[in-house]
Amino acid sequence: METGPKFLHSLFEVAHVEFQTFDLSTQKVVFSSGVVRRLLGYSQEEYDALSTNFYQSIIHPDDFEKVQHTVEQILAAENGQIFEMTLRLRKKNGDYIWLHSRQMIYERTPGCGTCTIIREVEDVTKLVALENELKEKVRQLNVVSFKNSHLLRSPVASIMGLISLVEEQAITGEHNRQILQFLKETIIKLDDVIREINDEAREK
Repeated sequence: METGPKFLHSLFEVAHVEFQTFDLSTQKVVFSSGVVRRLLGYSQEEYDALSTNFYQSIIHPDDFEKVQHTVEQILAAENGQIFEMTLRLRKKNGDYIWLHSRQMIYERTPGCGTCTIIREVEDVTKLVALENELKEKVRQLNVVSFKNSHLLRSPVASIMGLISLVEEQAITGEHNRQILQFLKETIIKLDDVIREINDEAREK
């Protein structure tokens, strides 16, 4: 089976995740498989220039401190340690998308005069939107005082949507754990609603 440059190029073309190497000493991207660049809508030259200082110019202002903290953790890490991070990057049209990345040290010299990390980056914009929607559903269930059968539709729809998402997409890492936690909370609330409805029905 072929595993040369042509094979790797084809693999990068069909993959839905981005693969990168990033030089921490120059604070610029060294290699990018192109997925994120295409999602953001920049040319190769624009994307390479924007990678300076960890993409600070297109990172959402509220997220850059998170980037700096993650870089500090990586520099102090043992070889093989993986760090995850979720942040927003600005597209060329001005909109933001959510990206989840996993990164680790690839090579370094003493004192990290040369320090390269490898990264896997995935677009999780739809997933974050789903999480936010589910959080709102849980919040609504927390404040609802009158419950009847039609209120069951929202949590049931949320659960079915989550199940479909997990079945159809290979979601990994921290976001998978968050989804399962929100799913658990929704199921608990749904169970409470059903119990109250049953209790009210018995009283009548």
